Amino acid sequence: MQLVVDTNVVFSALIAGGKTRELMLSGGFDLYAPEHFGTEVRNHRGTLREKTGLTGDQLDTLLDLVLDEITTVPGDAFDNSLPAAREAMADIDPDDAPFLASAFHLGCALWSDDGDLREQDLAPVVTTTELVERTES
Repeated sequence: MQLVVDTNVVFSALIAGGKTRELMLSGGFDLYAPEHFGTEVRNHRGTLREKTGLTGDQLDTLLDLVLDEITTVPGDAFDNSLPAAREAMADIDPDDAPFLASAFHLGCALWSDDGDLREQDLAPVVTTTELVERTES
């Protein structure tokens, strides 16, 4: 199953671990994110260190493990989908437009635990709970 993964899911995998990290590292999904995604995650390295209690080296190892599971979608690949995604996300969360545009471009669902994303109709949204239920049945 192809999924575009939202930043909140990756932060959950890094900070809380649990089922989110397990799903992400299982290899059972083809995960994608817009190309700026890795930089965005690494820009929060200080906060991630505080919240995880990991050393810098430990966090870097975990970041590498998680980010290696995610294929980046070049911006020019979803450029045509971006205007519709920006419009759909204007009153929800404009920062999520590239994630939505990537999902729309790839014709797949967006993995996010942000309930507001369900207000748009360009791409389906699945939560971690829904993915756990699918994998356990």
